[in-house]
Amino acid sequence: MEMSIRNLSFSYDKVPVLQGVDLDFKRGRFYSILGPNGCGKTTLLDLLIRHRTPDTGTITLDTRALGRLSRKEIAQTISLVSQNYNINFPFTVKEVVMMGRHPYISRFSTPGAEDIRIVDQVMERTGINGFRNRRITELSGGERQRCVVARALCQDTPLLFLDEAFSSMDISHTLRLLAMVKKEVARSNKIVVSVFHDINLASAWSDSLVFMKGGRVAAAGDTREVLTEAVLGEVFEVASKVAFNEYAGAKQAYFKAEGHG
Repeated sequence: MEMSIRNLSFSYDKVPVLQGVDLDFKRGRFYSILGPNGCGKTTLLDLLIRHRTPDTGTITLDTRALGRLSRKEIAQTISLVSQNYNINFPFTVKEVVMMGRHPYISRFSTPGAEDIRIVDQVMERTGINGFRNRRITELSGGERQRCVVARALCQDTPLLFLDEAFSSMDISHTLRLLAMVKKEVARSNKIVVSVFHDINLASAWSDSLVFMKGGRVAAAGDTREVLTEAVLGEVFEVASKVAFNEYAGAKQAYFKAEGHG
């Protein structure tokens, strides 16, 4: 499966937010979308998961238009981890993670043995099994976000979208979950599209980068090729140094603290 985006545009109250976006997302690759605040990153994700409808343009999965998929087909094809997951009902952690299996469970049916096995396995791998019976409303922001990531992994869709999914986590859990997601890309040939603010984390984990500015794609391509000082200068309007970091195993961007040197 591939996702193709052609001439995508969208406006809020006649104010353009996205203009003429063309992108291709291919199976077995981890993509990251980067850009300054207000450049259209989250709006683009909203369109790709059909939370919003574009003004112009097309989004297709292989040869099928995204708008022609049923809600159940969408739920079995696309999963999302948002940075703002609000739930006020006191579900247990296990109940929240099990929600990822709902697209595969018939209405009025209960989870089967395979659903339970998948949920138990994912909770163990994501390190949340120790508080499986706690209420989601009792958890810290980082713990809650790990539960939402686990729910998306249980959903086991060919496309996984991450909207600042790791923003409330400490670095150890961020790295652990990124490693899990990256492994899923390789093992199950998934498409992962993640919105990042951290350029260096995006570079270390992504096969491809998409830079956006002013509602348009400013640069897109292989991480090693598109992460350059010129692109960062154009998109973020800052000076930087970009070099391969042997310890990180990837190109990294370095910025001078204002007033130093």
